[in-house]
Formats: sequence, C-alpha cells, structure tokens
Amino acid sequence: MKLSVVFCVLLGGVLSVRAASEDITSPVTNTMYTEVDVNYTTTTPYTTPYTTTSTPQTVTCCLTTLTTATTTTTPSQSRMMCPEGWSVFQGRCYYFMSGSYTWPQAQSACAMQDSMLVSVHSAQEYGFLQQLTTSNGYEYAWLGGFYLQGDWLWLDGSWFYNFTWTVQTDPYSSYPCLMLSSTQEWSNSQCDVSSYPAICEKSSNVPSDVMCPEGWTGFQGRCYYYNTEYLTWPEADNYCAGLQASLVSVHSPQEYFFLYQQTSANGFSSAWLGGVYFENQWMWLDGSWFYDGFSFQMFGDVSDSPCLSTYNSDGWSNSNCNNVMNFFCGKEAV
Repeated sequence: MKLSVVFCVLLGGVLSVRAASEDITSPVTNTMYTEVDVNYTTTTPYTTPYTTTSTPQTVTCCLTTLTTATTTTTPSQSRMMCPEGWSVFQGRCYYFMSGSYTWPQAQSACAMQDSMLVSVHSAQEYGFLQQLTTSNGYEYAWLGGFYLQGDWLWLDGSWFYNFTWTVQTDPYSSYPCLMLSSTQEWSNSQCDVSSYPAICEKSSNVPSDVMCPEGWTGFQGRCYYYNTEYLTWPEADNYCAGLQASLVSVHSPQEYFFLYQQTSANGFSSAWLGGVYFENQWMWLDGSWFYDGFSFQMFGDVSDSPCLSTYNSDGWSNSNCNNVMNFFCGKEAV
C-alpha cells in the first residue's frame, strides 16, 4: 500500500540540528529557500490510491531547506579582528617582527604590511607589548617613538608622556629612537646602528557598529556614549559604571576632537571627562598617562575645581565637581 506523508519542517528546526553539529559564530549570508518535493512509498513503486471515508486527496510534501551561498565561521576574537598571525589588544592589532632591523628598516617593514611601528598609549599596553616580546624569545624591540627638534614624538601623532626610562642616553639627538625592554622601561638608542626586532600595529578591521552596543559610537577601537543629562561629576561617573563603562579618559588630540564634535553636534555645552586632580597630579580614571601639554583653560584654584570637562575645540578645562554637565562614558569595544 502506498502511503503519502506530509513533512513540514520549520527553519528553526533545521538551524537547531545544524547548531548541534557545528559551531557557527557569524551570520549566514545570501540566504535562499528551495522547495523540494518528497515522496515516500512502502514497498511498491507504483501509485496506490489512499482511501478514507471522505473524498480521496493527493498530498504533496514540501520540505523547505536552507541553502547558503556563503558561510563564514569565526573561531576566535583575535582572528575576527586582526589578520592571521597578529595579536589583538584593546581594539588594535599587533605584529611581532622577529629578526634584526635598524629603526628605519623596521618602520619600512611595518609599512609594507599597512601598519607602523607601535605607539604606546598606556602602561597596560606597554605591559602587553613586553609579554609579546618575551613570548617571541626576545628582550628588546623597536617602538614608534623618536626625537625631533627638541621633542619626543610617536609615529601615530598621539601625545608622548615622559615615562620613567631605564636609560636616558644624552644627547637625545644622537640616540633618537625608542626601544622596548621586556624586563623594564623603554630606553633610547641610535637608529641606524642598533638592530632589533620590531612591533607593528594597526587598527582592527571590525566596523564600529559591530563592536559597540546600540546607541554608542565607535572610534579607534573604543565605544563612546554621550549623555545629554545634567549630572555632577560623581553622579556621571556612577551612571557610566552602571553601563559597565567609566567617564571617558582621553589618549590623543584626535580622540579629544572626536568628543568635542559630539558636543558641538548637540549645540555644545561642556561635558564631563574622566580626568581628576588627585594627590597633586592630574590623572585619568582608566590609569593611562595624563599629558599636560594639551591646551588647558584653568579656572580658579585646582583644589576647588579638580574635575575635568571639555572646553572648546583646542582643549579642556577644570570645574567644580558638583557642577552639573552632560558627560561621556567610554569603554573598550568587544
């Protein structure tokens, strides 16, 4: 006897079976649906009428299947954000180049990979670079710091903070290139004579709207939330903590100008930043170095106005922490 059976398989069932058998961590693209006719018989290859007490009916069984033109799997965050062989840290990609290079050769080699010698923005980043150097079997490596016309600079244009150096070989003009030590702070060296491995860096390839939560804006591997409520500095800091973030710490002129643009787009008013004057020094909440060479519009006694806010396109200002302002929350992209 021939038996006609109706199969209606939902898309959710198909995905459940596939998810149980393989790990798919990214969305499937170019989805197409294909209608498949499925006929089931018992033992005879010819058609046998299906008889009931009602009018006989022929039923076609349609199986809706999912066909994919492209399926991308992503096994790890590092591979998702950076090219193969690169390491990821705080939204940026790093590559350790083994071998012996002069400083100019190292920068040239990095440029060939669409990157540059690494510029260091925090003690945490320097610690990561030290570990990267050690894990590759080296003690020293070139950094992207150099001395020019009386100033130490980073290749990426960010601020250079005078970290405690192991060796400060003088005159700087004769030893104008910076190198990392895996066991201590950095030091300066001759650029064309010394040969070391090098560390290259570049931005990750993940779009900001993928890396940041809804309502947040991505910039250089970090996520920012501009809140137009008026709160005191402690209230604003507490609000950011509730979002698993903190009042934003600023690491470069480019980052500050990005923040200023957010305030000006909303009619501009001063906005709290994560800078505070504590124990006779300015510091950022995230523990990164505080550069005081930026334009600073100082108001009143700093001990009475120890909290930092945006001021204009050129720089920030201090204010009494109990004043109320808009504010910026910041956190690492994920």
